[in-house]
Amino acid sequence: MNINDIQKAVRHFRRAMEQCHEQFGLPFESFPRGCCGDSSELLAAYLKDEGFGEFAYVFGWSGEEDSSHAWLEKDGIIIDVTTDQFSGRENSPMITDDQEWHSRFSDCLQRRRDGDFRLVNGSEHLLSTFVQLKKFINGER
Repeated sequence: MNINDIQKAVRHFRRAMEQCHEQFGLPFESFPRGCCGDSSELLAAYLKDEGFGEFAYVFGWSGEEDSSHAWLEKDGIIIDVTTDQFSGRENSPMITDDQEWHSRFSDCLQRRRDGDFRLVNGSEHLLSTFVQLKKFINGER
């Protein structure tokens, strides 16, 4: 796994989301707030299509903070494209092997081996967003 290539791909994805999220409708209107799950699933599909393989989708809940969050993981690396929706977390995307911040969501932790939205029933609504997003990213490069 070449971390530099992954970082570059994730930055392209994040930049595209920042520039065109409003045209995707709900839940992306307030990106990055409130769309960590869908954004992570889109990113997992994008990374897979770019040849980086499968990334696990991780969803967690913090009872203390009464909040949830989703991100991707692979080989001990966390890729979080919406960390900045939380106060004090201005650096997004976050690509790190430090589990400390994300451990706050361990009250109810769920993992799916492959985070690609195309493998999940009921996620068809993301397909048009994904097609538009990939066109934007490919035009950006």
